[in-house]
Amino acid sequence: MHDLADERGAALLAALDDAQLAAVTTPSTLVAVIASAGAGKTRVLTRRIAHRVVTGSADARHTLALTFTREAAGELRRRLRRLGMREPVTAGTFHAVARDVLHQRWQDLGRPIPKIVDDRHRLLHDIADGDPVAVLAPEVEWAAARGVTAGRYVIAARDARRSTAVPSERIAAAIGAYEQLKRRRGVIDLDDLLSLTVAELDHDPDWADGVRWRFRHLLVDEAQDLNPVQHRLLRLLAGGRDDLFLVGDPTQAIYGFNGSDPTLLTDISSRFSGVEVIHLPTNHRSTPQIVAAGMHVLRVTEQPADSVSGRADGRPIEIRATADADDEAAHVARLVRTLDPGLARNGHVAVLARTNAQLPRLVRALEAAHLPVRRQAIVPGTPLAAMVRAATLQPSSHRLREWATDNFEPAATAETDETAAMQEAARRVAAAVLEYLREHPFGDGAGLRTWIATTSPFSDGADTRGVEVLTFHAAKGREWNTVVVTGAETGLVPHRSATTIGGKEEEARLLHVALTRATDHLVVTWAARRGNYGRRISPFLVGLDSGPEPVAAIPSELRRPRQPPDPRLESLRHWRDAAARGAGVLPDELCTDAQLTAIVAADPMTSGELAAATGFGELTAARLFAAVRAALGGPN
Repeated sequence: MHDLADERGAALLAALDDAQLAAVTTPSTLVAVIASAGAGKTRVLTRRIAHRVVTGSADARHTLALTFTREAAGELRRRLRRLGMREPVTAGTFHAVARDVLHQRWQDLGRPIPKIVDDRHRLLHDIADGDPVAVLAPEVEWAAARGVTAGRYVIAARDARRSTAVPSERIAAAIGAYEQLKRRRGVIDLDDLLSLTVAELDHDPDWADGVRWRFRHLLVDEAQDLNPVQHRLLRLLAGGRDDLFLVGDPTQAIYGFNGSDPTLLTDISSRFSGVEVIHLPTNHRSTPQIVAAGMHVLRVTEQPADSVSGRADGRPIEIRATADADDEAAHVARLVRTLDPGLARNGHVAVLARTNAQLPRLVRALEAAHLPVRRQAIVPGTPLAAMVRAATLQPSSHRLREWATDNFEPAATAETDETAAMQEAARRVAAAVLEYLREHPFGDGAGLRTWIATTSPFSDGADTRGVEVLTFHAAKGREWNTVVVTGAETGLVPHRSATTIGGKEEEARLLHVALTRATDHLVVTWAARRGNYGRRISPFLVGLDSGPEPVAAIPSELRRPRQPPDPRLESLRHWRDAAARGAGVLPDELCTDAQLTAIVAADPMTSGELAAATGFGELTAARLFAAVRAALGGPN
């Protein structure tokens, strides 16, 4: 038996690089692994679990691996099975684990289990008092993730420099009203699963000890995405024990908008005394050119960027300018058609965009070029969305089971593409409903909504055919041979909503994530005009080595005849760059190129003339006038 364990242990360590080997085998049980994109985080996490079980330093039955998505939890379990793990570990999302722990707690105490509402928008509509729910909802989520109560929201939002279209006092009142409404109706939301688990662990030491006995060995994937409430839950589960293994990449921290805090990982030494920190700097996924592009984006915003590629040299990065959004979409479709057909057909090509609003145009262009397109998750207005809605309206488990049985096998052959699409969507939803009923025999449509929200059954990656079209955020954790990153221009990258230094840093990390999804071939596109506005290439990409082609080369039809540079315009640009650095903003946010050109043309002699030429407000014009005149070289 000892020899068998030795053989299995040796097999687990095969093909690991030195840093990975150190992370998997370190005798320390309190460990934080800082891993670059493509450094093999999941490999290290799964082999760490298996290695400890094989060597007897951990018990699989008492191991809890926390993830941020159902897909990640499923992948972790699959890899552990492939590694020969006979005893399953508990692996799930924070919300799913909290839900299971709470349900058991409530059943043991004989308490009624409250209904979980997965869509807080419905409740917010009832208390909005005229304020836009689209503004209130993300603030409610942000406050819940950071454990901020209604009474503390105004100060917390001010300290975090939250910028909203509704005064913070009204948002605080809405948060208070929302919490009261949930209590009156006897319901909770998904975020309450975490805060209620924290409260139960905090207030009942005996019960907390029982939970800790069950979960003795803790591991966390994507630890850079922890928010304060999740961090508090983690500390309570650990209970002061030094059996915690964190894996994460601070350069992929892209969820600050909803409360995550990467400093919970980067400052780990100050939070957990005696923690061993191990770095995995080698990207085994992407070519040196792609890794260098990701590092360039981070360095532009002065963020740590020390990843290196473990692969041989590849092809240069391609940066392509297009006339407008339609031209960009058509260009992307033409580009994908030039690739090896097997890449697109077999799911090795992705087209990424910063926002959901950009996706439909790209999908239409690809489909018009007769390219296979793989659609993502539940998209509003699609057959899948319609079938999900129909299922969640079923009032009882009996009706829900009947609905699933009726829809699992179509009654007749589809005569049109539309009917076939609806039947396929019905079959997918019916299969998910039957899985839900196996876990929850007495569940109804409302419970199905919650289950879908917490388990994401329609984005499990089973269908790998076609070109994938998705957002930067949705691409996180994925990889493709060829990636086309679209919309890499001002207004989108960084997004215009990023008004703080921290927000711009997160936008740079988001672009870094998008770029490093490619293994071999990376193309970046941008549009010189989108909607009614002229655009320029993203400032994150300026200076990037893209091979023989210059960055942001404008198509010939967009180029203007070359003229000698105007020294006054150059002087204004130098002033703007220096002033922007001092203010901690991007140059374009202080003053656009069009405004600089207008200043040169107007040669304003008063602050009023400066305001008229640029559109500045009177106070801004008065504040900038002396510096502008000095840059122009005239009297101020």
